Amino acid sequence: MKVLITDDEAPARGELRYILEELEPSLSLSEARNGEEALASLSKTAFDVVFLDINMPGQNGLSVASSLLDLPEPPLIVFATAYDEHALQAFELEALDYVLKPFNEKRLAQTLERVQQTLQNRRSLEEQQAKLRSYLKKAKKLNKLWAELNNDNRILLDYSEIFWLEAKDKKVYAHTYDATFLLRYTLKELEELLLEEAFIRIHKGIIVNMNHMAELVPWFSGNYLLRMRDEAKTELSLSRRYAAELKELTSWR
Repeated sequence: MKVLITDDEAPARGELRYILEELEPSLSLSEARNGEEALASLSKTAFDVVFLDINMPGQNGLSVASSLLDLPEPPLIVFATAYDEHALQAFELEALDYVLKPFNEKRLAQTLERVQQTLQNRRSLEEQQAKLRSYLKKAKKLNKLWAELNNDNRILLDYSEIFWLEAKDKKVYAHTYDATFLLRYTLKELEELLLEEAFIRIHKGIIVNMNHMAELVPWFSGNYLLRMRDEAKTELSLSRRYAAELKELTSWR
């Protein structure tokens, strides 16, 4: 774990460094004498946590913290000061913790535990997100969805085979030219998955494949019936709300 200690007083930096090394010898510790040095170091090195003195000449700790929170992946922030009057403002800046001078070993042990737990949770979340992104990326490249048959067997249904998707009775179905399949997805998940494909929502509970639309029939009050190219020539209701989006996508004139 990489730690940056920022304090304009050398004795305070030395004391904090000594206690942290005693508590966790494996730490990689660096020091900065003021806010400017801290920001310069952080622009070159990805630190996991920064201990910030609040009262420093030039850019104080609160100012440095504000700058850090603008980073894509900001480090964890622990404020260190002799004055507890800054505590509220410190936590408003999303500090992980707040320790008072002179430093207490027991209190710093609690802080380190919080830091390590937070970093572990962050890594777990990042791993989960990476797996999800990888899955969605592969799913989009595959251009297929798992669909269920009546006997609980599953088949891979190509996007191009799907005429429309429908949410009904708390279940989602995929309609093809002459068959209907149950899907284990929500309509929202499918909408996001098919975002770059030729699918568009035409109703709160219906998403259609524009490649399989046959006719648009005016209905009433700005609504339409959308006739599909399936075997039954199914007519679907296109609400006025979604008709505008369809017209825009298809260069309606």
